[in-house]
Amino acid sequence: MYNYNLSHEINQMNNYLLQYNDLNSQNPSQQTAYPISNDQIASNNFILSENKTNQLIDDSSMDYLDYSMDALIEVLVPTPSYIPKEKFLYSMLLCSRMNIRPSLLFNRLANLTIKSILNMTSDESIRTIKNYIYILSQWTRTFPYDFRNNEMISQLQDLFKKLILFQPNFQSDLDHIYKKLQLKLKSLDNYEEYIKQLNKKTMFNLTQSNLVTDIIHECSTSILFAQQLTHIELDRLKSVGDEELIQYFIMKFASEESDGNKNKSSKSLIHDKKLTFCLELYIQWFNRLTVFIPTEIVKHTQKRSRVKLINFFIDSAYQCFHLHNFNSMIAIISGLNMQPVKRLKRSWEKVEMEKFHQLEEYINVSKNFSTYRLIYKLAMEEAEKNKWTTDKFVIPFLSITLQDVYFIKTHSQDYNSDRTINFKKYYSMAKFISEEFQRCKQSKCSFERNDDVINYIITSPTFNEDSLMLASFECEPPINISEKDKYKILQ
Repeated sequence: MYNYNLSHEINQMNNYLLQYNDLNSQNPSQQTAYPISNDQIASNNFILSENKTNQLIDDSSMDYLDYSMDALIEVLVPTPSYIPKEKFLYSMLLCSRMNIRPSLLFNRLANLTIKSILNMTSDESIRTIKNYIYILSQWTRTFPYDFRNNEMISQLQDLFKKLILFQPNFQSDLDHIYKKLQLKLKSLDNYEEYIKQLNKKTMFNLTQSNLVTDIIHECSTSILFAQQLTHIELDRLKSVGDEELIQYFIMKFASEESDGNKNKSSKSLIHDKKLTFCLELYIQWFNRLTVFIPTEIVKHTQKRSRVKLINFFIDSAYQCFHLHNFNSMIAIISGLNMQPVKRLKRSWEKVEMEKFHQLEEYINVSKNFSTYRLIYKLAMEEAEKNKWTTDKFVIPFLSITLQDVYFIKTHSQDYNSDRTINFKKYYSMAKFISEEFQRCKQSKCSFERNDDVINYIITSPTFNEDSLMLASFECEPPINISEKDKYKILQ
């Protein structure tokens, strides 16, 4: 059977993930916009009644469509009786990174806030700083990955020292914010290190036993396989920060710009790649699962074993569909449609095709995945109706989510004709990420976790493209000139 046991490491990862997900379990966009909420700040000095709080919230029109970046930053600056509206705060902190680095925004906001209290009374300045600390607590809680950047964390530390010098009574509250942030970042660092070590072990895990065993030996039923895939999906999905979806394209465009301008250095490239680690890890997971499927099939030279595995994976994809685990479902179907498996006509002749054709229809690319989008919408409505209770979850197809973010990013201008910020774009992007991605991170499942199965799925070696084709030809010989030429090259 499978010769390497990573149960200890997997349990370790579970602990890291539980720590992080517990810390990040609340949905920021759905929380009431209290200046300092009970679960964020321990001090009673910062707890306001709901009626008084609502008077401090900016209830004016959210129309900031003709504002420059300087003007938008001014809207962020609190006063004794004002804090930015929650919707504006989330959109601004999330999307402004398309136009200004988070560290620069942080610096500008700090300087403007401190400057604003110079001519205030003592009482007014303290109330202003309290509201400013609320903004900081929202920032560190909602977008903690911003503070993986050394410049950002250094600025935060310096700022907290200044605020404590200004008012020593702030220390316990600032310590509370900093401690929660550090717990998140430490958990993320541990998770990142675990994944790196796991990848190294996987590279050296190819043994003869891997070639004779398969997923059915480790996991006897398709429902169990689908459930364990769902655990893996949720681990990775919940670790992805909202800001990573935007940061990913900032870095992508910066890289393309740099490639196209060899003699010019792109300022955008200063963004730290650690800021998109969890998103890129999630993309890698989808790609791994897609290749895992054909690897499991073509390593068997016996047709009966291949037929059994193809049916097993079709049933598993169907179970993923009913669980609303769309990312795994599509990865499995994609794997079955890879050429090394697709060309195995003698194997497919023995496969029950009704479910497979039905699943293919669900992910038909016509009309911009209209069928999938409808199914996804209905699943989201069901989860929302049940208030995202346990097992009422949705795991979206990540590629479509990124495609939609990319569409919003590229199909509207960053600036209006008068060079003011196109804040409609900010709102559209923030609304999409909040409603279509962030809500899914609330998902919880009750079925038992099987570390042996997860161990096999995430560490079992997979073949590269050439090895898959070569193994496929060993299963069923090439039948046309093109395949015969390909076989000769691979040999």
